[in-house]
Amino acid sequence: MSTDQNEEPVYWPRVKQILEDIMERWTTKWGRDAYPGIHEYYWETAKDLQESVLSGFRSIEPGVPGRETHLVKSLARGCGAFGRMPLRGPFVKKDQIEEIIRWIDSGMPEGPE
Repeated sequence: MSTDQNEEPVYWPRVKQILEDIMERWTTKWGRDAYPGIHEYYWETAKDLQESVLSGFRSIEPGVPGRETHLVKSLARGCGAFGRMPLRGPFVKKDQIEEIIRWIDSGMPEGPE
C-alpha cells in the first residue's frame, strides 16, 4: 500500500498513545477497570502488540496489510461474534485507525532513526 507523500510517519509512541487514550476514556465512561483477559488492552512495547492475541487471533499477522489485521478489524467494526473494541465504546476515531494502519503498513517503526 502506498502512502500519501504529505502524510506524517506514524511511530510506536503515537500508536501506544491512541490505544492508552481510548482505554482511559473507556474506564472513565464505565467507571471501572477493564476485566483481565476480556477487554484489557495494554501494551508496553510495539513487540508486545505485534505478538498479542485478541479474541483468540493474533493482533497483527506478519505480511498481512494493516487494514486486514485482527487489531484493525476489531477497532473498526468488530470480528465475527466479537463486537467492536473496546467493548461498548467509546471507540477509536476513524482517523486514528488510519494512523494505526499506516504504522502497520510502514513496518511498525519504533521511532525515527
